[in-house]
Amino acid sequence: MLGAGVNNPLHEIETECLVVGGGPAGYGAAVAALAGGARTWIADRHGYLGGMGTAAGLSCYLNHAHERTDLAGAVYRRFVRSQAALGCHYYDSLSQADFFEPESCKRTMETDILEAGGGVLYHSVLSEVERRGDEWVATFVSKGARTAVRCRYLIDATGDGDACALAGARMTHGRRSDGKTQPMSMVVQLGGFDPRAWHASGRRLVEGRYAIEGDQFTEEIARARAAGEWTIPRGEIAMFWSMPTDPTRVTINGTRINGLSACNPLETSRAEVEGRRQARELLEFFRRHVPGFANAYLLQTGPQIGVRESRRIVGRATLDEAQVRARALPASSVVLCAYPIDVHSPEGVGTQFEKTGRGHVYGIPWECQLPEGLENIVAAGRCISATHEAAGSFRVMPTCMGLGEAAGVAVTLARREGLPLHAVRGEDIRATIGVARRETGAPPFDEVFVFDPSGAATSDALAGAASSG
Repeated sequence: MLGAGVNNPLHEIETECLVVGGGPAGYGAAVAALAGGARTWIADRHGYLGGMGTAAGLSCYLNHAHERTDLAGAVYRRFVRSQAALGCHYYDSLSQADFFEPESCKRTMETDILEAGGGVLYHSVLSEVERRGDEWVATFVSKGARTAVRCRYLIDATGDGDACALAGARMTHGRRSDGKTQPMSMVVQLGGFDPRAWHASGRRLVEGRYAIEGDQFTEEIARARAAGEWTIPRGEIAMFWSMPTDPTRVTINGTRINGLSACNPLETSRAEVEGRRQARELLEFFRRHVPGFANAYLLQTGPQIGVRESRRIVGRATLDEAQVRARALPASSVVLCAYPIDVHSPEGVGTQFEKTGRGHVYGIPWECQLPEGLENIVAAGRCISATHEAAGSFRVMPTCMGLGEAAGVAVTLARREGLPLHAVRGEDIRATIGVARRETGAPPFDEVFVFDPSGAATSDALAGAASSG
């Protein structure tokens, strides 16, 4: 510990790799970097890991497959298995989603990192990022102290691109025309749900236990709005789902807070307040209009507002909506995604959801994770270089965890070869991820897809049929 005054001490940590942000992307990055032998710390402003999956209560992870091939990386596949073994997971093939218990996710994520030899730094907000020689120094503030972390490799998994912005990277915010972002949402959990009453109304139960519904109740919302009972600016409930260990608890994604930025503390404060107001309205709607909720009560709102979009880096390459729609598979792709473009309008009630046919999958190039003009710093998760529309596709949490895994693998390759991160090839990252996927029973991507050096090949060009099991 370095002295910096009795009332504001400065702690110092030295490590090879620092991951800022403990959400799915940060977890994927830290696990992969540690697996490759890099000394790694992960820092988060909360007192736990999990990001939107725990801090916002969004326990639904949309993992769309390519036909029968699971596109998730090895870190995500192992995470799913660990939650299943704990009885804290189930899967719905219709929505192509994994459902988890947030408390179990918190414990599993930090245990995985600590048992691999990593360090965790909680309740610390990033305040400065400085380049000193061939190192990065990231400074965090917390109650009564500051912490400076020196590292060779810095991974920004904050979601908002905080580390890259402080390091001097060029950034974008929201959509190109006006900088507005997709709305924030307050995730709501209700208790007192009766699955039997739900099922008796003709609705399905997954595994005979779990109620799941998405993009529903438009007629009920229209009636509630006409009766003056609904002021939330959306025309349907995006999704609700039963919790794995207790199907009488139901989590709902159905609020919408338009026109506010997650990178503005005053606006985020307003969003939290408005989210809780809408949560009460959501409860009353479900009690009156949805079978099985007559005796429901508000169990909790998300510990923080849910954020779909904010800042993104300007990278050495940019993923755009044309590439997503064309199902492009550039040679440097490190992550594959089959989730459609899903953009909640920054104003009004609309949602742009582009349904895709069989075989829709595209690749995310490694260069999209590399901030233009900076060395040994990489973005992971929803803050990579992309357009507003493209980001509406890859922002789902399994894909973000895969982007984190790619960043962590890149650190291990750069460290082994003595290269800067930007000199690591996407093809080599993908090959390393492929070896890890095979260990989980899934085929390497290169055995299923053809990647084209020109970036023009599409996911129609399959190398052969394969299944993830």
